Amino acid sequence: MSKDYEHTSLFPEFKPVSGQEWEERIQKDLKAENPDSLFTQTPEGITIKPFYCAKDVTDTAQQEALPGKFPYVRGHKSTTNNWKNIQNIWVINNSQEAINKAKQALANGADGILFIIENEEAFDLDYLIDQLDLAHTTVCYSVKHHADAFFTRLCNGLKQKQISPFGLKGFLLINQPISSRTAALPIKKVEHIIELSKNAVDFYGIAINGAQFGNNGATAVQEIALTLGAAVSYLRELGDKGIPPSTIFRNMQFLISAGTHYFMEIAKVRAIRWLWSGLVKATEEEPELAAHLRIHATTSSWTMTAFDVHTNILRATTETMGAIISGCDSISVLPFDQVIQKENAFSERIARNIPLILKHENFFDQAIDPAAGSYYIESLTQELAQKAWALFQEIEAQGGFTKAVTSGFINKILTATASEKIKKVTAGKEVLVGTNHFVNKQEKIDYNIEELIQSQHFDQTRASYQFEVMRFAALLHYQKQNQRPKAVIAIIGPDIQEHIHAAFAKEFFDCSNFDTQILHFDSVKSSLEKLLFVPCKVIVLSSTESQFSRFYQHFTEALKKHKNRPLLIIAASPEEMKEELLDSGFDGHIFQNCDATSIIGRIQERLLNGEL
Repeated sequence: MSKDYEHTSLFPEFKPVSGQEWEERIQKDLKAENPDSLFTQTPEGITIKPFYCAKDVTDTAQQEALPGKFPYVRGHKSTTNNWKNIQNIWVINNSQEAINKAKQALANGADGILFIIENEEAFDLDYLIDQLDLAHTTVCYSVKHHADAFFTRLCNGLKQKQISPFGLKGFLLINQPISSRTAALPIKKVEHIIELSKNAVDFYGIAINGAQFGNNGATAVQEIALTLGAAVSYLRELGDKGIPPSTIFRNMQFLISAGTHYFMEIAKVRAIRWLWSGLVKATEEEPELAAHLRIHATTSSWTMTAFDVHTNILRATTETMGAIISGCDSISVLPFDQVIQKENAFSERIARNIPLILKHENFFDQAIDPAAGSYYIESLTQELAQKAWALFQEIEAQGGFTKAVTSGFINKILTATASEKIKKVTAGKEVLVGTNHFVNKQEKIDYNIEELIQSQHFDQTRASYQFEVMRFAALLHYQKQNQRPKAVIAIIGPDIQEHIHAAFAKEFFDCSNFDTQILHFDSVKSSLEKLLFVPCKVIVLSSTESQFSRFYQHFTEALKKHKNRPLLIIAASPEEMKEELLDSGFDGHIFQNCDATSIIGRIQERLLNGEL
């Protein structure tokens, strides 16, 4: 290609537009409105701007990067963007049944299998070797306890059948949740696994489970930094055992969660590869060893909902698209109804077919790094990498990943982030379609709610969990009483702000499966005459502060003697209320963008205990 051709504009009739010209045009279109309203903040602490241009991407390494070349910010692929479609199969009791299901899945479009094994000692490896061609099939394993013994049995079983274990494809994950009780990395087990698999070039014995962070509410920055922190700890501790860095790099595989924040998820994978390349280079090994890193993405369990479960299909599709565009090497799509039931052939088929449609009907495998050249995504990649590196350094300053777990530092930041995200869901600021907005009121529940809530498989580490349990409590109330619990929204006066708070309260209780009614009153007196005799479980009062004062002086005293006392909630911000109102008999506050978790807890408890 000639130099002249390279610099020929495809559309010469369009003149270049500078950033300042964009700003001037936006200011003109907004007229008198504040342009700051177009900026949004992400949980990662990144400000999303209304537009991006070349000046927003300042790192030349990213701008000049090519696919398949160091620093691999655009991935290690150089011919196609192919990926493996890995189906997760849970092995709880009957391993032969799970192996048969795997065989059927492979025949119906899966490129590989990830067995999630509850009891590895009971897993029938002889049957696995007989049924699946392990030399040509990607088979991955997630085990809890005795991973080294499990892998030894697998290798011995292959040798007995005169099959070389060096042809194995996939990875082995020691599924050890991060907590202060299990802070120590399973170095001895991994060391043994590496020794057995060192000549199996397509098998990865060091699988870093970064997905557990994302699935517990971590931000993209935290997931990157914590995944890298764990990987560096393995590098350091295995190196102390005499294992060469090159061997460790060749055996390294990252597992990440693929969330719904589409562009952020694309940038997240790019940032991981970029930072990993820098870490490899810092070891003074060949930088190209960074290309060995494989990234396996799993659609997020954090964003899955128990209500309106078919919306999870749409979430999984966008999550899968983001993972593919970012260049992930393999992807597992979770079944859309996994929250309410562990196995279902229909939902498993839908999950398996999502990547198949994106490949065979949408041709996502034909374009390598289609996100390249997007100033927005490249700027996000740059900011994510900078923030993740700063957090990684903070972890290292504490003595590394293991010590940061032991001290409670990691659990503290994850808990704080998850709590903040849950607050946004309960406040309606973070939308979960079908759960806290746009609820399907005709949804039919054909399973035992109490059994589900008490089941160990009901995932509590999800953004929607608290909201769902309150809805479940309302449904149980309906099943027992043959009527939905009622919430009355009482608006006193014409104040517009009170109507805004009341509208939020109505949507909140509508989404919670309450029978919600709005009543308008001209005065406190007229409200007192009516509300004391309205049969309901919750009363939300929306009025001015002076009206609140008159109301509680008369109404709350009367309610204390009421046989079936409803919950009393103020539709106003606490900052707007006098301190005496907080101790006057009201049970809480609800207002636009509030943290409704405490209210949810009280309603849920009283409904389940039959107190409402």
